[in-house]
Amino acid sequence: MIYGIGTDLVELSRIAKILKKYDERFSKKLLTDSEWPEFINSARPARFLAKRFAAKEAFSKAIGTGLRYPVNLNYIGITHDCFGKPYFNFHPELSTFIKDKGIINCHISISDEVDFAYAFVILEQ
Repeated sequence: MIYGIGTDLVELSRIAKILKKYDERFSKKLLTDSEWPEFINSARPARFLAKRFAAKEAFSKAIGTGLRYPVNLNYIGITHDCFGKPYFNFHPELSTFIKDKGIINCHISISDEVDFAYAFVILEQ
């Protein structure tokens, strides 16, 4: 059964401006420790952050809380399987929150085009 659906669309130029103004402060608030190395090695850091931000915002909408504890940006990690399919990695406090809501599956799709990053999340009970 579907618990929630969330989407988000992010304009890359907006993230590029934020990144230029706040540099690592923004990145550290957005990324988990495990996402940091991938960001550092990214050829297009603003695109990387825009995709992550869209995915995390979409998750916060799907779970229904918005971005408030324990649904913090840096509590939501995103990684990929060997085929490139993205999946979530959660901080233990957020994992407990998710389990307490009876959520058993989290599906994510992330896409980007020239000017935008987009994410779609479905949570299942």
